[in-house]
Amino acid sequence: MELEKEIVLLKEENQILRKENKKLKREIKRSIEELRKIVHHQAIEIVELTKENDKLRNRVNELEGKQKEKPNFIKDPIDTIPKKSGQKKGHTGYSRNIPERIDEIKPLDMEECPDCGERLSGIQDVRSRVITDIEVKVKNTQYIIHRRYCKNCGKIVEPEVVDVLPHARFGLKFMLLVMVMKIGLRMPSQSVVDWFKIFSLEISDGEIYKILNQLKTAFGDYYQGLVVKIKKAKHKHIDETSWRIDGQNFWMWDFINKEIALYVIEKSRGSKVPIEVLGNQEGKCCTTDRFSAYNVLVTETGIIQQVCWTHLLRNSKDLAEFRSEAKYIHKRMKYVYKKAIEGKTSKEKLLHWIDLIAPRTYTSNEVFKFVKSVCRDHREDLFRFVDNPEIEATNNHAERGLRHPVVMRKISGGSRSNNGADTTAKLLSIMQTMKMQDGNVLDNMINILQEGK
Repeated sequence: MELEKEIVLLKEENQILRKENKKLKREIKRSIEELRKIVHHQAIEIVELTKENDKLRNRVNELEGKQKEKPNFIKDPIDTIPKKSGQKKGHTGYSRNIPERIDEIKPLDMEECPDCGERLSGIQDVRSRVITDIEVKVKNTQYIIHRRYCKNCGKIVEPEVVDVLPHARFGLKFMLLVMVMKIGLRMPSQSVVDWFKIFSLEISDGEIYKILNQLKTAFGDYYQGLVVKIKKAKHKHIDETSWRIDGQNFWMWDFINKEIALYVIEKSRGSKVPIEVLGNQEGKCCTTDRFSAYNVLVTETGIIQQVCWTHLLRNSKDLAEFRSEAKYIHKRMKYVYKKAIEGKTSKEKLLHWIDLIAPRTYTSNEVFKFVKSVCRDHREDLFRFVDNPEIEATNNHAERGLRHPVVMRKISGGSRSNNGADTTAKLLSIMQTMKMQDGNVLDNMINILQEGK
C-alpha cells in the first residue's frame, strides 16, 4: 500500500517537473530569440558606426590633404537643364543697322541670264545691299625732307614728320595697334608677330617690346596726369592682386573711378604704396574690401572709407556655413543691406540694427573677430553711401578693373623685368582709361600723342 502511494507521489512529482521543464524550455527559447534580436540590432549599429567612421576618416583625410583631389577635367554632373540661349520672350530683336557712311558705291548689272544665257530685257527693279568689310594692308611711306637755313635762328630747320614718334621705325597707328593687341587684347607677343605675318610684315619679338617702351615714354606726361587726377578725385576704388616679375612675387594696385584707371606694380602690399600714390586725402573717400593696409591709409592720409558690402556678405555667409551662431549675423546683415540700398531707411536706424549684433555672446574666435571688425572698427564705414549717392556700396568697380590684368597674368605669367612691369602698368592705365572715354580708342590715343608734341 505504501509503495502504491509512493508511486502516485512520484508520478505527480514527475508531472510537475515535466511542466516546469516545458516552462523552462519556453523561457530559454524566448531568451535566445531576444538575444538574437539584440545581437542583430547591435550588428546593424556596428555597420552604421563603421560607415560613419569611414566618412569621418575620409573627411579628415580631405582636410589634411591626404586624399587625392578630383582632377580638374572631371566635372560635376549637371542636375538642372541649362537655360535656353538668346533673349527672353517679349524682348525686341536686335539687328545691325545700315551704316550712315558709305565709302564706295559699286553698281552691279548683267545682260545675259546666268542660267540659260538668254539676253535680258530692260531693268525691272533696283535694290541695294550694304556690306561691312575691313581692308588691312602694309603701307611704306618715304618722306623727302627738305631742310632749310633760318637766318633769324641761325640754324637749319626742317618740317616735322606727322603720325610718327621720334626715332621710331614704325608709324603711330601701327605702334598703337601693337599696344592694343598686346595690352588691350592680352595677346602673347609671338601671337602678335604671327598675326602680322599674314600681311607679309616681318617683326621680331624684341621689336614688340621696343615699341611698347617707346609708347610708355610718349605717354609719360599723360600718365602723370592720371596720377594727379586720381589724387584729386573725391571718390575712388582701391584693390590689389598678385603679379610676378621674373618669378618673384609683386603686387598690382588698382586705383579707379568712373573716368580714370591707374595701375601701379610694387613689391609691397603694405599701406605705404597707396599712401605714396594718393598723398593727402582730406575730404575724400575710397571704397575698399577691409584689407588692413587701408586702415593705415585712413589714418595717415585723412581719407574716409566705405567698406565693400559684397565682401561683408560673402564673409558672413562663409562663417554661417561653418559656425551655426553666425547664421543670425548673415541673416541680419542681408536684411540691413537690403533696407540700405532701398534708400527708405535712415542711417541711424541702420546703425541701430548693426549695433544689435554686437552684444550677443559668440564662442567662436572667427565670429567674434568678424563682429568686432564690422560693429566696432568699421561701424562708421558701413553706410557712407546712404548720405552720398556718388559713393558706391560695393568695391565691384575695382574688382572689374582687375579682371583684365588677372587674365594677362594667366596668359603671360607676369613680367620678366622691372622695366617691363612698369611698361605694363602705365600702358594698361592708358588703355583702360581710354575705354572709359567717348570715341574711338585709337583715335583718342593718337590725339593725345599729337597734342603732346
